[in-house]
Amino acid sequence: MSRPRSLFLLLALLFGAAPVFVAASEEPPTYTIGVLAFEDHDATAARWQPTADYLTETISEAQFRLHVLDYPDLNRAVTEGELDFVLTNTGHYVRLEAELGVTRLATLIEHAYGQPVREFGGVLLVPAEREDLQTLSDLRGQRLLAVDQDSLGGWQAGHYELHRAGIDPFEDLESVTFTGMPHRRVIDALLAGEADAGMVRTGLLESLLEAREIPHGALRVLQPRETADFPLAHSTRLYPEWPFSRLDGTPDAIAEAVSIALMSLPMDHPAAQEGGYHGWSAPLSYAPVHHLFETLGLPPYDSAFVLDLSALWDTHPEIPLAFLSALLLLTAAAIMYYRRINTRLTAEVEQRREVETRLRAHEARLAYQAEHDPLTGLPNRVLLQQRLDAAMAAARQSSGRVAVLFMDLDRFKNINDSLGHAVGDELLQILGDRLKERFQAQTVARIGGDEFIVVLDDVRDRPGIESRARELLELVAESFAIGGWRDLQVGASIGISLFPDHAEAPGELITQADAAMYEAKDAGRNTFRFYSYSMTEAANRRLEIENRLRRALAQNELEVFYQPQVQMATGRITGVEALVRWRDPEQGLITPDVFIPVAEETGLIGAVGDFVLAQACRQVIEWDRAGYPALDVSVNLSGHQITEPHLPRRIRQVLRDAGLEPRRLTLEITESTLMRQAERTRGTLQHLKSLGVSLAIDDFGTGYSSLAYLKEFAIDILKIDRTFVRDLPENHNDAELATAIISMAHNLGLDVLAEGVETEAQRSFLASQGCDAWQGYLSSPPMPPELLGELVQPDSPSVGRRAGS
Repeated sequence: MSRPRSLFLLLALLFGAAPVFVAASEEPPTYTIGVLAFEDHDATAARWQPTADYLTETISEAQFRLHVLDYPDLNRAVTEGELDFVLTNTGHYVRLEAELGVTRLATLIEHAYGQPVREFGGVLLVPAEREDLQTLSDLRGQRLLAVDQDSLGGWQAGHYELHRAGIDPFEDLESVTFTGMPHRRVIDALLAGEADAGMVRTGLLESLLEAREIPHGALRVLQPRETADFPLAHSTRLYPEWPFSRLDGTPDAIAEAVSIALMSLPMDHPAAQEGGYHGWSAPLSYAPVHHLFETLGLPPYDSAFVLDLSALWDTHPEIPLAFLSALLLLTAAAIMYYRRINTRLTAEVEQRREVETRLRAHEARLAYQAEHDPLTGLPNRVLLQQRLDAAMAAARQSSGRVAVLFMDLDRFKNINDSLGHAVGDELLQILGDRLKERFQAQTVARIGGDEFIVVLDDVRDRPGIESRARELLELVAESFAIGGWRDLQVGASIGISLFPDHAEAPGELITQADAAMYEAKDAGRNTFRFYSYSMTEAANRRLEIENRLRRALAQNELEVFYQPQVQMATGRITGVEALVRWRDPEQGLITPDVFIPVAEETGLIGAVGDFVLAQACRQVIEWDRAGYPALDVSVNLSGHQITEPHLPRRIRQVLRDAGLEPRRLTLEITESTLMRQAERTRGTLQHLKSLGVSLAIDDFGTGYSSLAYLKEFAIDILKIDRTFVRDLPENHNDAELATAIISMAHNLGLDVLAEGVETEAQRSFLASQGCDAWQGYLSSPPMPPELLGELVQPDSPSVGRRAGS
């Protein structure tokens, strides 16, 4: 067999076997994405690895890995064919496109202040105190800091603006110093006084200020620009964001799949969220960057070699002839090549059209999602702001009025807690449909949780607004058929603010309506209230109390007072109730009715309750060590504490730390808390009983429970509320009620303690009916531990004898 024929057969066998090996491979091929290290390598990898993982998950026939590189290494990796895709800054891409043939597939969409941003530029910063620096011309003779000569936002964009202002930075400035990546180095050096001005990429200044990593007011933007729909400070023109590009050797099918996957990435996908961007768009035009480079003479538009053909013909005529021959051959080859790829180009055009169609649909979806609540389909806070702005603008022109109705469902949390969040979500969906279909308003929006805002721009007077508010309440009050319930009902509380009566700004109107809504809740719920300026004062007061209470917890300003609990039969003090007090260094002793409602509203009640529990248990042990008679202690549990899953474990730890026997601790729960959260508290109460502590129902008679139901919860003590003791024994109804409670409680094996006993007549009546114990001002008001210790000494007379003497 001749050598050429043998060689031909060998090649045929090799190429014929290739598909077998590929088919046998189970792992799809891996493609490498080279990423410019905009920040340090770890931070860059953390930002873009989720995007690489997203491409691997989305494109089944390929895997993708990340390679983070600096400028020199990235250039080398592209040149040597180590990469398949490149993600680098805009200026660097333009050079790679011209010199190494990379091709963009998609353009990055960043986000700032909740809106997509497809462009960026540079920010020239100067120290705020430098009043002599107001324009670019003022930089002559000054020292300038920049990031890197290859950084578009951190140098080239500013270089272009200096050029347009007639300034050569390397001739007219005292110095230009390049700090290298990251951009933060420029700001740190500028704050340290190492230069007079510095240039960074847009967005960095705002992010550092929001993170409080640099002081507010220390730096000022030099000659700032205003660009429509661009929310970030900038001193230069804007240019398209970073492109995601492919190398020439990357398979077309994979490049197309990557392009489609990127442009279909939802803005709420973890890859976008962890990457800190909005999404991707079809490749934008980078012509402005080419113009910048060409104007400044930067690569690939730097000085070109000029060939003198006439001189070359005179000296070496064979060179032009060889060149012309080669040109003819290349032209022929190009024609043949064009014929081969014409079909492929046609297919690529069709694919590009399909991608753009998908992109437009995707952008429409993103735009809708950005402005609408995903659960109900109602406008969200973003669209609400836009429509409220428009309604107020129209009202200004027509001297009209706009009403903002802030609606919050009453006790909606009970539905979520008792029936589950799925039922709660379905209720909100039904309510959203009901509002869209049956309530006429300029805008009905859901701004979160169970909060809705209605904007009315067709009303003139308060009676008309009141009528619409009542209509809204009636619509909400209609029953819901959900989760097996045929007539589930909720109510609502509505706060109303008016433009221009109350405010001129949309945000302020919403805040005022919110304050009025809380007034409606305080008024008994299922009603509405108009805003008044006193509500702002009350809200400010609540905020002040909240802030001061946080400080009080941090600086140990809370104290625990104790009120004796007296055995009816012996007149001896056998227990105390622990009650919190706040001794403010400026306002003195503050009573619980002032700060406890704020603590419950803000969630601070948990920290307050933990403090009282630990302090009370330690105090009882201190009394033991001082030789006082053994006392039991009662501590109130808030509704917030009773729903915490770790409450039993925390109480066990408090008892262990204090060295207090569990039987000497009584935990008091209000009747309304127990009944409202019956299902959630049953297991917790059983767990607490297993610790050995006693359980008491506080304020009994003010709720809607039955004694038989209380037995199910293993309650030990019943505390008759002071409202039923106050008029004893004169009030016949209260006397009968107290007698019935004591009798039935004893039949169920419960002890009875009466609260608020202030007269001997009250104590005597309760004693005659068999009440076991009592507490109240007849014995003593709540007092500090050192004073109560004196009251319970062994040689002290019995409370019963002293009260009756």
